[in-house]
Amino acid sequence: MRISNKAIGYISLLALIALIATITYSMWKAHQNISYVVTVDFDELGSLQPEDPVVVRGYKVGTIGTVTWLYDRARITVKFDEPLVLREGTQFNNVNFALMGQRRLEVIPSKTGKVLPKDYIFTGHFEPGIAEALRLIEKVNERLITVREAIFLIAEGDSTHKSIPDIFNAALDGVENFMNNTDKELELIVPQLDILFNQVNEASKTVGGITEQVDSSVNAISLGFREKMADIQSTINDISDGAEKANKVIDKIDSNVVSHELLQTTATLEKVTEVIDKLNKVIAAINTKGIKVYDEKGNPVKLIKWKNMNIIGKTARAKAKDRLEKAAKESAAKKNGAEAKPDQAKPAAQPAAQPASSQSVVPQSAPKQ
Repeated sequence: MRISNKAIGYISLLALIALIATITYSMWKAHQNISYVVTVDFDELGSLQPEDPVVVRGYKVGTIGTVTWLYDRARITVKFDEPLVLREGTQFNNVNFALMGQRRLEVIPSKTGKVLPKDYIFTGHFEPGIAEALRLIEKVNERLITVREAIFLIAEGDSTHKSIPDIFNAALDGVENFMNNTDKELELIVPQLDILFNQVNEASKTVGGITEQVDSSVNAISLGFREKMADIQSTINDISDGAEKANKVIDKIDSNVVSHELLQTTATLEKVTEVIDKLNKVIAAINTKGIKVYDEKGNPVKLIKWKNMNIIGKTARAKAKDRLEKAAKESAAKKNGAEAKPDQAKPAAQPAAQPASSQSVVPQSAPKQ
């Protein structure tokens, strides 16, 4: 079958259109990963600024776009004049290329690694140059000047500050003066301290002797006090026994009819009064506070029964005596010639009065004071 020229023309035109479409698609697909703007972060930027050149292998491929200062780094944007495929491992170096300190960004593309997206942020490397070295030298020079001024100030001082040697010498002088004054004070104080120590030793010896004497005196006083207390206790016991016996005798006398006749005699009343006065003195001399006596069962025993006793003032017996003396005087006036009856009453009263004095009759008073 013979193909006509017209068919061949159509077939050629279709093949040409397919070839052009294939080339166009390939070019479009190749340009999908091409970047025109890249973001790079630097820890130190130096004198790099917008419109500085961006080179690849020494050829200019773009410029620095914007510079943004962050908290701890600087972020720049790089504008490429031609599309460039950036892969993992691509390097961005901030280098110095001139004596006056001009800087540029050198890009070293990586031929291996995966293609990075457009929004990927690269990390650049800063290489110090002449300007940074000069700046470092200037800072070192400033520090050296500061150190030199500090050394001069320490060594020589100024109008407001003394030098270290002057301060040191002044401190040594002060220490020397202090030591001299201390020596003088010690020379004055040591004899006084010796005298004081001697006095203290003598005082301690005296105090020791006094303490021994006080101890012996206290022991003697304690022994004497215990003896006196024993004597007082025995005396109180005797008085208590005598008081009980006297109470019994008084009760018998009160119940006996002869007591009326005994009370009529002046001698018996005087002896009873004398005994009562002596007993009152003894009782007044005894301080019963703090002294207690207990029986076999542990109950307190009253040393003296103060029933019907009146130590202060005239007792009932004294008042009765006064009345009897008054009555005796009246009866004596009436009976001048009758002496036999009183003579008979005296022998009867003497035996009754004798037991009263021997039994230590203690009149009983009224309330305790």
